[in-house]
Amino acid sequence: MIIKRKRSFKIIKKSQTIDSMGNYMRPTDPLSLSLPKGINVDTSPIKRSKLPIIFIIGGPGSGKRTITTHVAEKYGFERIISTDIIRNEVSKRSDKAYALARYLSRGQLVPEDVLVELIAIRMLENIHRKKGFFISGFPRDKKQGKVFDKEIRAPDLVLFLHVRNSVMTDREMAKSVKATERVSVTFEYIRNRIKDFHRRNKSILRHYRKVLVIIDAEPEIMVVVESACAVIDNLLRKKFGENYPVSMPSTSK
Repeated sequence: MIIKRKRSFKIIKKSQTIDSMGNYMRPTDPLSLSLPKGINVDTSPIKRSKLPIIFIIGGPGSGKRTITTHVAEKYGFERIISTDIIRNEVSKRSDKAYALARYLSRGQLVPEDVLVELIAIRMLENIHRKKGFFISGFPRDKKQGKVFDKEIRAPDLVLFLHVRNSVMTDREMAKSVKATERVSVTFEYIRNRIKDFHRRNKSILRHYRKVLVIIDAEPEIMVVVESACAVIDNLLRKKFGENYPVSMPSTSK
């Protein structure tokens, strides 16, 4: 009696490939091939520096940019806004800029090593001119934060601007009307942005829980600035001593 064995086949999705060892691998994004790998600048001066490093994170409409401007000016910190340094790099029209522009147009996060390198370059340019670094809108996910911690150093403080979803939505809708004199974005678009922010932010808050301070960012903007400054004053005194001249603007231009 001959028994015929049924042949079984593994169905492979189009999005998968197989390496020489038989493992399933995702195909490489062609965009990433044109970008440098790793951090290609010497960050040791930042690691040795005692200058404070502060992150400020918050959802759409939480007031990050405005608060960053006030705080950086008050303390003489270098203001680093993650979206601005990416757009500045895109404006250079290099191969790297083209790849970054494609990431932005797709609504994707820029690879973490590329973004951290851009931030590191800005920090190195100002390490002898400024009294610290105030980095806004970073990290966007935990991977970005972990690369920053490893390649530069962990932040001394992370400020999270807490705002209810309904308030963020109202602010973003009002901002779009102010900019264009009409509603230029949809409610659904804003809702998805807020939802995506919360999804990524949960792991960030857990990762930085030991240096995290949550600030109510719903009051009038200068009230929020004062709350942030009170936390920063406390950090600076703990880090540098009670006689540290907090809230003193830098004389550097």
